[in-house]
Amino acid sequence: MRLKREDDILFVVIDRGEGFVGCMKEVLHSSVMENVGVIITALGMVKNAQIGYGVYKDNKVEYQKAIFEEPLELLGLSGFIIKDEKLPLHFHVYLGDPNGNVVGGHLFDFEVFTFVEMALLTSSYPLKRVLKDGLFLIDF
Repeated sequence: MRLKREDDILFVVIDRGEGFVGCMKEVLHSSVMENVGVIITALGMVKNAQIGYGVYKDNKVEYQKAIFEEPLELLGLSGFIIKDEKLPLHFHVYLGDPNGNVVGGHLFDFEVFTFVEMALLTSSYPLKRVLKDGLFLIDF
């Protein structure tokens, strides 16, 4: 993985074979990362994608998980990285197959198949997460 910071933008290139969440944890602890990172854009090709659909009931969320082993185009990725939080990473993804079908949901992890290029908007603002109705919500 390679990082380059320019003003408030952190450019990230993740190489073949690397795990996304492991790389995001490296970004989280990097000296070039401020308190908050918001994904502006991300693209590439991934495999072994683990995504889930959150079922929310009685102030609890349980995920119906699926693993997509085949290579898929990374069409979109959104989410937050917040330092010093119990749950610092929260991402959603949508992925496309060769037939134009798209799957998406809460991202648990994926392996990079070719590369992933992404840009994060960074901020020193002291965002935090608070527990509300069983879910961790951003608090100002």
